[in-house]
Amino acid sequence: MIARPRLELYQVIERIKGLWRTCTAQVESATSVVQWQTLSRTFLKLGFTGFGGGIAVIGQIRRIVVRQNRWLSEEQFLDAVSLAQSLPGANAANAITYIGLKLAGIRGAIVSVISFIFPSFLMVVGLTIAHDHLHHLPDFQRIFQGLNAAVVGLIAATAARLGKAAMQRQWHLEVGVATAFVLIFMGASVAEVVLLAGITGIFIQSFRVRGRHRLRLQLRKQRQSGARTAAATQQARQSAAEAIAQTNNLTADHTISTSLPDNQGERRAQAEKEHGEQHPEETHTEEAQGTRHLQAWAVPLLALPFLGKLIAVWELLMVFLRVGAVTFGGGFVMIPQIETDVVDVHHWLTHQAFADGVVFGQITPGPVLITATFIGYKVAGWIGAIVATIGAFLPSFLMTLIAGASLNRFRTNHQVQAFLSGVAPAVVGMLAAAGVSLARSGLDSTLSFGVATTAFLLMLRARLNPVVIILGCGVLQFFVAHYLF
Repeated sequence: MIARPRLELYQVIERIKGLWRTCTAQVESATSVVQWQTLSRTFLKLGFTGFGGGIAVIGQIRRIVVRQNRWLSEEQFLDAVSLAQSLPGANAANAITYIGLKLAGIRGAIVSVISFIFPSFLMVVGLTIAHDHLHHLPDFQRIFQGLNAAVVGLIAATAARLGKAAMQRQWHLEVGVATAFVLIFMGASVAEVVLLAGITGIFIQSFRVRGRHRLRLQLRKQRQSGARTAAATQQARQSAAEAIAQTNNLTADHTISTSLPDNQGERRAQAEKEHGEQHPEETHTEEAQGTRHLQAWAVPLLALPFLGKLIAVWELLMVFLRVGAVTFGGGFVMIPQIETDVVDVHHWLTHQAFADGVVFGQITPGPVLITATFIGYKVAGWIGAIVATIGAFLPSFLMTLIAGASLNRFRTNHQVQAFLSGVAPAVVGMLAAAGVSLARSGLDSTLSFGVATTAFLLMLRARLNPVVIILGCGVLQFFVAHYLF
């Protein structure tokens, strides 16, 4: 009775090892195109200059990788971008991971993504230290009120742009609205929303497959019926011609037999219909049991600073591993879930401090998900910043390695694509929920609403870097609040 679970666990571990060996063999079999040192220097420089996040950084990566160095073709770079957008985590970091993987193997992927994240990591830590000393000053608060309002406008503009591309059908709109509703009013987690949206996409895709099978079956029946009618008509004509040609004395017995085609084709179509219906397996995300046990022991151990910080670091890791595994659509999508865990559940930060951290993630180069560094440093210092950053980026890094090693199979897997077709409109709803979440804590006056509206219109109409708009709105809020009120 005891040996069987151990045997099953051993088999699971062996399967994971086999999958990893297959991926590494496929990657390392290719000759390294670029030295990992060159990739490190290239993406370290990009990490210092990659302001704007998302599309802006993707454009810079394309200029460096395709135009300047010609490491990849346009088609290969589009593969990298498509894969990056199909996986959770920061799109720019995912694309850089795949590029490093393709050019220099697993070592290239590790070096590339670390070099890209490291500069923004240092900048966020420096800004966090300054925030600890300056956040109580009135002028500093005015500036950050403008920055927070600008980020709300930026998120609203991003949701509007993505909505035009993602809301192509009626069910897309329904999924997006339902996602925003359950996140804002029902307190659902991002993991639950992503899972339900993906299952919805699979269900609708399978419904379409069944519809196409029915249409093919009807067309086949119509063709078979037409063929039978044509065969009967032709046979009748031949019989009439033979009857006219016969002499009156000829008493031949003419037997007209019309053999209908067997119904093997129909049975095959029915079998395809039955076997073609695929029922998605619902995957259930389990909360880490270790965290609950540690929380049970937290009260007597909080008297010991070291153990208290160790518990906080472990909880940080669990929070950001979970968020990093389901954050489809970029860093803004993770805001409601992280705010719930950090502010409402663990009470590590206030709503205003969390909004300030999101601003730091936006005004620094690199991905918005670097906000994890701010939270980690606030909770547990340097070790907390390192652990939170690793937890936020590790899941998507591993997924990119596995999917990148078998890109063709990943792109042609119908179930994966059906899952993503349901997640895409849900991302718009998650962005809307993120905007509402930040607006609750960042928009506390008529002036803040005006600044957010200004940032929203500038993002939609003006061709300006988002960082310029955010900083400009912070300066605008400061001068208006300081000199007019």
